[in-house]
Amino acid sequence: MQSLYERFNNALEFERNGEYVLALREYGTIISEKSDFREAYLNLGSLYARLEKYTEAMKCYEGAVALGEDALVFFNIGSIYYKMGEYKKAIIQLDKSRRIDGSFVSTSLVMGLCFSRLKNTKAAEGCFKNVCALNPDNPVAMIALAILYFETGRFESALKIIERILARDGNNQNVRKLRARVLQSLNRSDEYRQEVKVIKNTSPRFQLYDRFIQSIPVEVFTDRYGTIDEKLERLEKKARDNNDPEALISASLCCLFKGDTDRAIDFLFEARNLALN
Repeated sequence: MQSLYERFNNALEFERNGEYVLALREYGTIISEKSDFREAYLNLGSLYARLEKYTEAMKCYEGAVALGEDALVFFNIGSIYYKMGEYKKAIIQLDKSRRIDGSFVSTSLVMGLCFSRLKNTKAAEGCFKNVCALNPDNPVAMIALAILYFETGRFESALKIIERILARDGNNQNVRKLRARVLQSLNRSDEYRQEVKVIKNTSPRFQLYDRFIQSIPVEVFTDRYGTIDEKLERLEKKARDNNDPEALISASLCCLFKGDTDRAIDFLFEARNLALN
């Protein structure tokens, strides 16, 4: 007959293999036979949380707390409340975790996210800065802090953090899009335009479009009005002679059809600037 610890290891193996029903059953049986088996409560709570069964997960964590308090269990309870949208309750539990172990980075991170949801930007900023002090290259905290600065109008501060992130992960599309929005807010039009081109050139979806459009022979777009190059030349002349933003937009479309997406972006920005002036 297997011992409880052997059966506990069996449950762990079921989890690793994705056999969650068997794992849930085994953990539950262990707890029913030995109600002070704290590790079983913790593992069962974690599994329920991953399955998004938050009520069941909470009961397990509360059972673990009754058998002993530590930073991890309060963090887990706080995380459940966060996922349930109970941000104030989450902060109370996360604060308990932080008081026990102030070096546990994840606690401050989730607390910051809770404060952000509650629009308490000062407290959120403090939490994210605390994470960065403990782990200077934590990408989640850095991105959260950059978004917070952007949303509160501190664009230069946001840009500094974004540049640090991109120095380590230059292909992060979400951060590049945020950088573009920051540059636009700072009215740094040329840099904004270049960033849009970088996003276009590194985005898998844009690359797929480029390959598709380049596979179409340009002769397809020739009709009684001429070739696409002739149309483009006329549109450029009309735009320059008449300061016509609509002609620039049409020229941009011609460039898209040709597969010259960088030039298409340039024409769109020129049209935008003309319309604003």
